[in-house]
Amino acid sequence: MIHLATQGILTGMLMGAIYALIALGLSIVFGIMNVTNFAHGDFVMLSMYLSYFVGSAFAWDAVITPLITAPLLFIFGIITYYLLIDRTLRQMYVVQLAVTVGLQILMRSLALVIFQAQPRALQYSFIQGNIQIGGFEILTSRLFSAVVSLVFIGGIAYFLNKTWAGKAMRAASDDLDAASLMGVNYHRTYGLTFAIGASLTAVAGGLLMSFQQTDPQGGIRFGLLSWCVLALAGLGSVTGLIVAGVIVGIVESLSLTFFGSRSELLGVYAIFILVLWLRPRGLFGRR
Repeated sequence: MIHLATQGILTGMLMGAIYALIALGLSIVFGIMNVTNFAHGDFVMLSMYLSYFVGSAFAWDAVITPLITAPLLFIFGIITYYLLIDRTLRQMYVVQLAVTVGLQILMRSLALVIFQAQPRALQYSFIQGNIQIGGFEILTSRLFSAVVSLVFIGGIAYFLNKTWAGKAMRAASDDLDAASLMGVNYHRTYGLTFAIGASLTAVAGGLLMSFQQTDPQGGIRFGLLSWCVLALAGLGSVTGLIVAGVIVGIVESLSLTFFGSRSELLGVYAIFILVLWLRPRGLFGRR
């Protein structure tokens, strides 16, 4: 029992780093733009499909595919922002919800039409295999993906804190009117924010495809997981996102280990509801 629990915790910690990377894209869009993007999970699903096709076409490993898919998602994010999101910023909040939910349904329906319901997976990854540590098994692909996720999270944190564009994004988040008076073009800043959030899903999608498959319904799972991580962490703390992602990953892994696949997300949703009830700002939220 203890061995199984420890193995589940180790697996959950590695998956939690990837969940934190996915939630980071959602966090910067929601925290800076105050836009609730319900299609975020489907951006991950789209990224995984793009990773599959790039990997198949060029015989690339999944973890290398973000070299192509990340710029594609960045461009897709900019197009989505200027065609859909920008038009809703001054509208009633329910309009934003309707637009992102509509985008979610559209992406999922197109995926079903184009890719059918058959799951897709890449056949080979150079990081396949496992590492034995003290009787516990760690998949090399998940360990590598977790490390890469933490590197990208650290890179985004540096970007937000040390670069002019990042500081402009943070200023727009704190006080848009004051930031505009200081020369911040909020249209460009918001467009960059949404594009970065989309491109982060490409990195996560490539990492996920190194050890699992994708299907058109996969966006539901990743969307809900990212919202759970964000609710647990709160806004304004990158470290909080990592801790929250690890917690969600561990709870999911232990639920799967002891109660089977049917209850895989039961504990995660229980935490989500409990945090919203007891601490709506999250464990590390600054506002």
